[in-house]
Amino acid sequence: MITTTIEHSRVYGTTARLSHHHGWLKATLRQHGFEWSHSLNAFAAPGTRTWPFDHFKFAKVTRELRRCGFPVKVVVDNARPEVDPIADALTELLDIAYAVQRLGAALAQDMLTRPGRVTAERVKEAQEAVEAAYAKADEIEKRPGVYEHPEMENVWYLLTQGGTAVGLAPF
Repeated sequence: MITTTIEHSRVYGTTARLSHHHGWLKATLRQHGFEWSHSLNAFAAPGTRTWPFDHFKFAKVTRELRRCGFPVKVVVDNARPEVDPIADALTELLDIAYAVQRLGAALAQDMLTRPGRVTAERVKEAQEAVEAAYAKADEIEKRPGVYEHPEMENVWYLLTQGGTAVGLAPF
């Protein structure tokens, strides 16, 4: 028997995990607003992370699955966590991205206004700093729930903008 567990927490939002893969169950979850999350390795309902569990919204999918003979377990934890790991990771990523953007802008400005002061060593140091920031961003992005966050598009835009300003190829 395939069991579906719908869990809600203020850290990861509303997620649905299947005990075994089944095409109809996946289609039903997608029909009711769930999307596959690679970092959570489960189906996630977008936009549910910061809100309390919506019983009415997910009652339809629960009722439909149970009517077709699939057991559904619902676990709700509406407590506000002491620490939000996704928000902390995004804050750290945005800090890194803005620092890279400022570094690139400062180097580009110096190349325009004071080209004699910009040495090859300084350019190389800036490039190494940007590459280290890229590596740190890749590491943080692998944490569960961070990859799918809409802010990641802004983070990678800022990192690419700063990286191209110091002479690196766009990532």
